[in-house]
Amino acid sequence: MNVERGDFIRLSYTGRLDNGDVFDTTNEDIAKDNELFAEGVSYAPITIIVGENMVVKGLDEDLIGKAAGYEGEVKIPPKDAFGERKPELVEVVPTRRFEKKPAPGMRVSLDNKTGTVESVIGGRVRIDFNSPYAGKTVSYQYKIEEKVARTVQKVKGLLKYYLNKDFDVSIVKKRVRVDVPYELGFNQQVQYYKKLLAEKIMLFASIDEVDYVEVHKRSEPVSEEAAQETADQQPEARGTEEAQAPDEHA
Repeated sequence: MNVERGDFIRLSYTGRLDNGDVFDTTNEDIAKDNELFAEGVSYAPITIIVGENMVVKGLDEDLIGKAAGYEGEVKIPPKDAFGERKPELVEVVPTRRFEKKPAPGMRVSLDNKTGTVESVIGGRVRIDFNSPYAGKTVSYQYKIEEKVARTVQKVKGLLKYYLNKDFDVSIVKKRVRVDVPYELGFNQQVQYYKKLLAEKIMLFASIDEVDYVEVHKRSEPVSEEAAQETADQQPEARGTEEAQAPDEHA
């Protein structure tokens, strides 16, 4: 069956600028060959919902109607890629707004926007908040690896896409449980995406409820001797015998 809007697929791709430079890829070897490799980034096919703007518009639309296993290339103008460059997105701000001294070429975040420092003169910083690829025609070589059918794989794929982490997921009837390691409870990115992910899972994976369960795990195995020693040190619970043995004269 051909791909339609709302379908889950696994997609591999390599994006190039007009001059042939690679700017994005799901292939680790290509990333290394083009000096794009970054530690902590997962280089593997991604799971997306077709038509949900999880890739640039031009690529998203080109997927529709293709069959699983299809390999091809699409050339995309700026308006359907990263947008036209907008002069109003270039701003000048005082250096005192940064904890770390900015330098030309540095990527910075300010007021929930990410941009590139163009220059630092005196106490003023000029920042371009346009995408680095705004105004550029790009092309993608891609392959639709497969359509994702199993609900658990849909959920795990979305979690991986937005959070770049693997989570334990279980499903009972139409209720999803996502085990969230305790330490990730303090991760702002995880907290930000929890509601968005739950909404997408319920809408596109036909789920009625999504539960995020905080999971605490023992960091190191504990021997039986150590466990017994810990138990021996615990104070005896008060009132245990009274609770277990009712008063015969009541």
